[in-house]
Amino acid sequence: MVLFDQLRISDDGTKMYINIHVNEADEFDDVYLYEMYICTADGVNETAFCDPEQYEPIYHWKALEADNLKEAAFVLRATDFEPSFSGASMGNNLFFVFVKCKGTPDPCVPCRLDEEWTLGVTFDVNLLYQKVMQYTRELNGDCEIPKGFIDMILQWNGFKAAVDTEHYQVAIDFWKRMFFWGSHGMTTNRTKPCGCQG
Repeated sequence: MVLFDQLRISDDGTKMYINIHVNEADEFDDVYLYEMYICTADGVNETAFCDPEQYEPIYHWKALEADNLKEAAFVLRATDFEPSFSGASMGNNLFFVFVKCKGTPDPCVPCRLDEEWTLGVTFDVNLLYQKVMQYTRELNGDCEIPKGFIDMILQWNGFKAAVDTEHYQVAIDFWKRMFFWGSHGMTTNRTKPCGCQG
């Protein structure tokens, strides 16, 4: 029922931008924004995804009962989060943003578009850009297959597919594997020289 117009971390990793609105179709005329939770990957689990209120949120917003909001915008800093969130930067976290609606959509709304909770997932994409630039060095080796780069691309696509298909624990595992397991996610396996002179 809710659409994310913007959900991202600022380039310097200090702010989170969230812009949301209720679906503008006539079937959602009696639906309004009501509540929002933000959790990190450490605060969620696969079995509780059907009930976000069971999580350990780092941020909670709730509209006033009298408010009938159709859209909202937030610019959040680490200081806006609960004390359980440490550090001034959001750069090393995967965030789950749950938005709840109140009201009743039209009974003719297609399946799943009538769910009261909508989830968005975000992280600091600078992590991805930095990783890509680290792996581009592998492309300079004429005799080497860029195994690390290929592995990262496969993991990135696995992460996106897991989010799109709502396999969030798998997405969390991919994200950690890409950026934080081993030596900052970097693989050290290299192919042996092929013996060419080029």
